[in-house]
Amino acid sequence: MTKVAIITGAGRGLGKAVANDFISQGMRVVLADVNKIDTSFFEKNIKSDFSENIISFQIDVSKRSEVKNMITKALKKFKKIDYLINFAGINRDAPFLEMSDEEWDSVIAVHLKGTFICCQEFANNIPNGIGHIINVSAACGIQGRKNGANFCSAKGGILSFTKCLALELSPKIQVNCLIPSAVDTPEVRERYKLDTKEGFDSVVDGIPMGRLGKTDDVIRMINCILSSNFTTGSTFYVNGGEFMS
Repeated sequence: MTKVAIITGAGRGLGKAVANDFISQGMRVVLADVNKIDTSFFEKNIKSDFSENIISFQIDVSKRSEVKNMITKALKKFKKIDYLINFAGINRDAPFLEMSDEEWDSVIAVHLKGTFICCQEFANNIPNGIGHIINVSAACGIQGRKNGANFCSAKGGILSFTKCLALELSPKIQVNCLIPSAVDTPEVRERYKLDTKEGFDSVVDGIPMGRLGKTDDVIRMINCILSSNFTTGSTFYVNGGEFMS
């Protein structure tokens, strides 16, 4: 039976790449992003009627009414939802002593509250009660980094939140966490100035595998996680050994 997946943060970066892979596999996909999604990017991988397999939403995942509306319409169209992949996220970096309430609140709202709302609405509304959630954290949620108290706190919270859900929602819903790092996306290239030799070398020198990650590395890990019927509460790293725990 054809699988149905919701992917938040599907308008760019890893969320966009994973959505494209799911579509190419023949899944029905619910695309969600805070910005309007250009669905023409995905149409080349649809062999049948695009509108029968894809639905997109411009939503703020921290707004329950918008998430609820998305899930209601997705269920009306596809009759079921099997997977929820939570990629939605933002950065508002600032030194701790200068960080504003807005910079703190906005990051916590999207990452932590948004993940909470999406998971709760998914778990409460999937028709047969069986599904799989993959939340997305970051290594800095464990080890921290300068100028990212808001982002690191949110990502650390997602790690603990995932374990709580795994305990509460088992055995019907599996909940796992993905930590990608140093993956070559436009956002990562801009943040770490990877188009310069100095920026590129500073990142790659810290990766035992000796290269940047590719979106395909993340896609393969996600497909591996979803293929398991006996894995929950686990954290999966896709980082070339950059961070080990």
